[in-house]
Amino acid sequence: MDTEQELSELLERYKRLEPIVDERLNRIFDKDVDRLMLIMHRVKTVGSIKEKMVRKQGKYQSVRDMTDILGFRIICFFSNDVDRIAQKVSEHFRVNWNRTKDKRKLIDARAFGYLSLHYICALPEEDDDLGDLWFEIQIKTILQHSWAEIEHDLGYKSEIEVPWEVRRNFSKAASLLETADDIFSGIYGGLSEYKNRVKTDVESESLDDLFFDRHTITEYTLHNRDYRNLLDEIASITDAHITEGIPETQLPLVRFLGIDTLGDMSRLIRKEHDLTMELARKSLQDSGLDELISTVAYYYLFRAKLIEGDYSRERIREFFAMTTSNESIIESNTDRLWSERGNHGR
Repeated sequence: MDTEQELSELLERYKRLEPIVDERLNRIFDKDVDRLMLIMHRVKTVGSIKEKMVRKQGKYQSVRDMTDILGFRIICFFSNDVDRIAQKVSEHFRVNWNRTKDKRKLIDARAFGYLSLHYICALPEEDDDLGDLWFEIQIKTILQHSWAEIEHDLGYKSEIEVPWEVRRNFSKAASLLETADDIFSGIYGGLSEYKNRVKTDVESESLDDLFFDRHTITEYTLHNRDYRNLLDEIASITDAHITEGIPETQLPLVRFLGIDTLGDMSRLIRKEHDLTMELARKSLQDSGLDELISTVAYYYLFRAKLIEGDYSRERIREFFAMTTSNESIIESNTDRLWSERGNHGR
């Protein structure tokens, strides 16, 4: 049995280890901020350690046999990220494969909260000072984490402590959460495949089956020949440098003008090319601008469509009201474009 002094000294060493592991994990996953929600950690208290030693009597001969005195939890959004995260952990820490548990392989639906990957780790061999201390890294999805926190808050340490009625509801909730976890992962995977397909179709000019959304307008603006040629032509008016903008901001205007597919946009560019360039030259040739945003071609193209198309003054005003809340600017833009329509015999 460990003495109070030994336990206190061990905890002090773990408290020294905690910020070291935290810093390394954050450095390892620094570029994964969009796929990682957060990294949590804690060192068990003396009371918690003693309670566990009593509760699991016979399992531990010494407190040094416990592998979760220091615990980390890496929380990600999607279940298909767990293995990728685990691979990185195993590349930067020693892993005790005999004591590591893949609790995702549990069959019992009530165990959803525990369907996480638990790695028992230590610092690399060269870190001799604290290299003998083992700690636990749990890798969970946000839904698994939420479930675990709720269970912990309810205060039940094992299934046999839970009343039958509550256990039945636990089981139903576990089923729903696991289904949601799978669905969210499927949605994310489907979006990744969709983005890859959009990129391929835009590059191959297969545009008529691609409807405008956040991903398609981004790829179109970046890579479509019709659009980039028009953009380069506009930029050449003042020898301006092109800065990439945020194409998805154009989506409400695209929908307002009834431009459904990327193919529709390319046909519009070819149809309205000359008027678009006329409007751009009139606006830019004496401006001295040396930098233009990549969505500027939409700006002049859409105005060309409003001039050539069958739009009432009120509809044109509605268009400009989508670009600003300033009433005087809305009126000024509407008047100017309505006048341009008159100049072009509309």
